[in-house]
Amino acid sequence: MDRRERIDRLIQAPGATGLEGSVAGEVLGQLSAMGAEAWQDTAGNVFGRIGTQGPVVLLMAHMDEVAMMVHRIEDNGMVRLWKIAGVDPRILPGSRLVIHTAQGPLPSVAGALPPHLQQGEEQPAYTWEDLLCDTGLSPEAAKARVQVGDAVTLAPEPLWELLDGRLTGKTLDDRGPLGALLHLFSRLADKPLGCQAVLCASVQEEKSGAGALAATRGLTPDMAVAVDVCHAPPPVKECSTFPLDSLVIDRSASLHPGLVGLLEATAKANGIPYGTAAEMAAKGNDAWDIATQAGGVATALLSVPLRYMHTGAEVISQQALDQMEALLENWILGLDAAQAKEALCWKD
Repeated sequence: MDRRERIDRLIQAPGATGLEGSVAGEVLGQLSAMGAEAWQDTAGNVFGRIGTQGPVVLLMAHMDEVAMMVHRIEDNGMVRLWKIAGVDPRILPGSRLVIHTAQGPLPSVAGALPPHLQQGEEQPAYTWEDLLCDTGLSPEAAKARVQVGDAVTLAPEPLWELLDGRLTGKTLDDRGPLGALLHLFSRLADKPLGCQAVLCASVQEEKSGAGALAATRGLTPDMAVAVDVCHAPPPVKECSTFPLDSLVIDRSASLHPGLVGLLEATAKANGIPYGTAAEMAAKGNDAWDIATQAGGVATALLSVPLRYMHTGAEVISQQALDQMEALLENWILGLDAAQAKEALCWKD
């Protein structure tokens, strides 16, 4: 299975924040097929381990997706929605959705009053109260099948390949990097390692970080690298974006300087280009939640630029994923207990 197929299978599995069962099953299947030791903890995180000796190195990418839930059902059978995490109601009119009911997935569409029927010269942005979710069912049938609290996700679509090696689809945040980690593990599974590499597909990153907290406490790794996405232009401000085709190594007060330096040295030694992001604290992703657990874990953060985050048409570059895989592969293959101890030593 190549990386593109791995990502395609991941983005088509539903996994709303806190309800990641389907995508977790896909990750478990891929890890088991490559011969890794695979398991799931009580929080829902999925793990795969390769290597039997040396320091425990955690590589984490989250598998949950921004999503919605059923807020109420109107007398006319239309369903009102509310966000679980991260969904902008302005992107929804005209979108295909899936309501995940107890009887199985229910296809639906999001609709709203057309702009030309709205009053006023300046049309207001859509809010949650403006939106309707239409299942096509009669009021009686809708109320019998749909429950308040049912998860609602964007409908699964196959991964599309754009020109110049760009991929587009929903949930590439963070299943693009997760698919790349799975692809990397499949190549490392039969190689001798001087460390125990553990891949974690974490839950609930988009809302609370609870998955990273539980995973780190349970595993107590010696060091960790979180992999997530950042913004690529356009349309956000240039100062907060990075070129789509470039890997980003983050620097912040909450990340371990020795580990970050080791990754930078590995990139330079192997001719892997990268950009540098600087911020006071690596919050808003799993890195912060890893670093502050289990008495403190030496943590680094790699970011892959992404366009149109939290929409059904996110865009990511295969070149950036190549760079991420190459960096982590060279680092893991060269890592042993002595190198790990040296990198994590505070040189005051």
